[in-house]
Amino acid sequence: MRLSMERAVSLRGIAFTRCTLAPLIKSIPSRRTLASLTNNSNPPKPRRNPSERFDPKSIENGWYSYWTSRSLFEPQTPSAESKDKIRMLLPPPNVTGQLHIGHALMLSIQDALARYYRMNSHPVHWAPGTDHAGIATQSVVERMLKKKRGLSRNDLGRENFVKEVEKWRDEYGGRILGQVSRLGTSTTGSSEYYTLDKGLSEAVTNAFVRLYEEGLIYRDTRMVNWSVGLQTAISDIEVISEDVSKGTKIDGVEFGILHSFAFLLEDGSGEIVVSTTRPETIPGDRAVAVHPDDERYKHLHYKRVYHPLLPGMTLPIVPDAELVDPSFGTGAVKITPCHDINDYAFWQRHSLSYVSPSNKTQGKRVEIPLVPVFSSTGHYLPSSGISSLVGVDRLHARKSIVRLLEEAGVYRGRKDHDMRVGKCERSGCVIEPLLQPQWYLSTKPLAEKALAQSVSQGLIIRPETPYSDEWKRWLGGIQDWCLSRQIWWGHRIPAYQVLEPGKFKERWIIATSEADAKSQLTEDERRRGCVLEQDSDVLDTWFSSGLLPLSTAGWRGNEMAEGHQEWKENYPLDFIESGGDILFFWLARMAMLCTWFSGKLPFGEILLHPLVCDARGRKMSKSVGNVLDPLAVVEGRTIDRIIQEIEADSKEEIELGKSLNTNAGEKQAKDAQTLVRNKIKEARKTFPQGITESGADPLRMALVDYTRQARQINMELRHIDAFRRLGIKIDNAFKFFHNFRKPSDKAFGTAIEGNIRTPATIKSWIEGLDKERVRLHDWYMLYHLRELVGVCNTAFEERKLYKATEAIRAFTFDVLCDVYLEFVKEELGDENRRDIAMGMMFHALDVTLRLTHPFMPFITEGLWQELDPKNRAEVDGTSIMLSTFPNASNFPDIEFSQAEPMKGVLELVESLRRFSHDVSSSPDKRSKKVVSILPPQDGSLTEYLKEKKETLARLSKVEIRTVFGETRWSGVEADLVGSADGWVELPQSIDGQDGVLVIGRRTNTQ
Repeated sequence: MRLSMERAVSLRGIAFTRCTLAPLIKSIPSRRTLASLTNNSNPPKPRRNPSERFDPKSIENGWYSYWTSRSLFEPQTPSAESKDKIRMLLPPPNVTGQLHIGHALMLSIQDALARYYRMNSHPVHWAPGTDHAGIATQSVVERMLKKKRGLSRNDLGRENFVKEVEKWRDEYGGRILGQVSRLGTSTTGSSEYYTLDKGLSEAVTNAFVRLYEEGLIYRDTRMVNWSVGLQTAISDIEVISEDVSKGTKIDGVEFGILHSFAFLLEDGSGEIVVSTTRPETIPGDRAVAVHPDDERYKHLHYKRVYHPLLPGMTLPIVPDAELVDPSFGTGAVKITPCHDINDYAFWQRHSLSYVSPSNKTQGKRVEIPLVPVFSSTGHYLPSSGISSLVGVDRLHARKSIVRLLEEAGVYRGRKDHDMRVGKCERSGCVIEPLLQPQWYLSTKPLAEKALAQSVSQGLIIRPETPYSDEWKRWLGGIQDWCLSRQIWWGHRIPAYQVLEPGKFKERWIIATSEADAKSQLTEDERRRGCVLEQDSDVLDTWFSSGLLPLSTAGWRGNEMAEGHQEWKENYPLDFIESGGDILFFWLARMAMLCTWFSGKLPFGEILLHPLVCDARGRKMSKSVGNVLDPLAVVEGRTIDRIIQEIEADSKEEIELGKSLNTNAGEKQAKDAQTLVRNKIKEARKTFPQGITESGADPLRMALVDYTRQARQINMELRHIDAFRRLGIKIDNAFKFFHNFRKPSDKAFGTAIEGNIRTPATIKSWIEGLDKERVRLHDWYMLYHLRELVGVCNTAFEERKLYKATEAIRAFTFDVLCDVYLEFVKEELGDENRRDIAMGMMFHALDVTLRLTHPFMPFITEGLWQELDPKNRAEVDGTSIMLSTFPNASNFPDIEFSQAEPMKGVLELVESLRRFSHDVSSSPDKRSKKVVSILPPQDGSLTEYLKEKKETLARLSKVEIRTVFGETRWSGVEADLVGSADGWVELPQSIDGQDGVLVIGRRTNTQ
């Protein structure tokens, strides 16, 4: 931002530059919609006494109800000045969700953009909503049922369990939107959606059926991430990785150990030693792999070894260059095809039982059985071949397996080994790779179409680096998508299996309803009395989320039907804003699905915000206890309350564990208690004094300001406090104006009258002034205000909102408050200058408030209303968001040269301060310096400095005896000043009076 000349001085020690200015809220009611957060009685407009101290509660209280009750977030009726509508989509938080700092960042950015566009005459459609969150919601309700009624979902049955989930959702599911509203987000309540709404569900079903009919959805048995705790397959994003080493215990089981054991060669000529971190999988081993070029094993290709634990069973030794690294360990790898994704891929390459879709084989194929040895609950099956292990948990059997290896004489030792363990994010259990029949979507055709449209439509991704290349790379190398989830809550897969009573299951029918599926039965199937059974699985939640730009626009997947074309008017989105961490899990899937069905990308621009970490750069985690609750920042928290909330959050899990009266339950309770202690320790370390109440405004603006850090934000409370101080500064600036305002003052012009949007009048007001009465500090402030307006508009256009936040902060502190308000204080009692000074303050505050409104909606609304009470605060329905966002065209042309001389004045103040006291004396003996000033000899500042003599003395804390005329330079030798262009100390003889410090400056040019 061009705010000042070269380096200058600030009256508070901050320099100007020419180029840049460098726990769940219990009080929030549980409601389904944002619209229901306010009643229909039209609450009165909040009025705060301008003289009150800065208090976030009094500043923010009542405004959200006022905005929603007057439908100010709804798109305004188009008028002659209306521009194209802006369509936005709020990424749906889970209905089980609690507002976290990542949500707050996302909401702050999106709401700033929505308010900016609304103030620029764009009708803004910003649809809020919630996600049914299949796995998360089902888990919450299952825990609740277990605690309150001692029941499992299987005890209730599917139909009754779904009713319980619906009941829970009706009671608690809208709470997250209540928390969202606490930050002042201006979403369009009439467009609220829920991913299980009838219309959206219809779109999901039709999309699945159409993709199946187009040959893109198929059923296959493949390796999945299986959550033993949740009893379902989960996506990669729901798997968290934990780095472990040196015998780390997880759930009482030792990890980070590499066990070695031997396979004895069938011909008795020796053995092959392999190593594994998962000895529990050994009963499922069905081959040994070696590298084809490894000289140690070339003579053993396709020979056989004995299974170490299953007498009489032999396994083939198979060469494979893709899996085996000959430099690691012994260069031999055990193969458990049913319980390892890499081993399963090996099985596909080498087994006689697998028919490759391409009919291409990789070398010789051999018989490799596919034998699962773990059940879906993680216990050994009879197929493991070891009767003593059947029914035993696989992880807790590790010691037994090692003992059996030792008894067989094939155990070769153990050593520490760093490794990564995949755990279920929801349940915390260790992920087990399992072969499961699932529905898959062939994503390559969809990805190719989305990628082609990304190029042809010129998709913009910000920041471009590194995300644009990652976008292309991911879509170019995408794998097929597993759509099935083995839970009961969600969109049930519209697949019906044809069953003949008493016989095996036959084919699948994919249909929009059971009636439609019945109509597809063949005559033979009807004659044989075949019935239909719908697949019990539900769709991955990302599938319904991936259709949201279409489904929320009104698309239902049957657009050929009458009355189903309106969606085209609401599609695509203008942009989508989200976290970089879900670029592929959500945004790329939206691009694939929506582009496939519509022919257009669902958005023309992707805005990605950084990951929010704690001050030490650690990812925020509930288990660590370093999560920063945004509502705690808004409301403030004592350290005692923070600890109470930590204990309350874990109380249910502890009580549930104790109520089970089992070893597992006792362990659950004990682990939860340990976690609570660790969280409390972390909280005391992170928030020793608690969290200061800041309100929503400072939090929002601080988060947006943090986005200068493109990949990761290291969140510190002191950064939020810096913007809390900005709020106080703006509030104090308004109080200064208010305290000098008189009832008899005429209007200074207003940017809005009633509900009618009109251009800001600062240009016409200034142009109507007698320029002889406009002073240097007026031009200085106006020049920088005009520059600020340009910076803010550019920041929004370029999506670099942090440039606006830093510029607003710098202008408010360094120009408006530290310079302008200080220089007009003496003028407010001068009737010849008072009207201009008050008018300048009015317009400076009006413009600054409107520029700041997208970031700090609450304080700016309240102060803007009171800035012109007659036309704003006393008129119902008015709002700052209906005013015009300031534009440079609202200002007269102000030349740099009109403001430039003020730099010399500010440097003079700094010099006077520097020379003002005898710093060698103790503070109680210091006395004011008596100073005389010799202005630049070009005469540019002489009259101004004489006029502002009293102001300069007050700011500098000196006594100014006189300001000489510039002609006094005629008696000063040139070499006394030399080439210095700053303020320097001159010979006392220039003044002629003892004890007077003389400072001067020969020129005021740069």
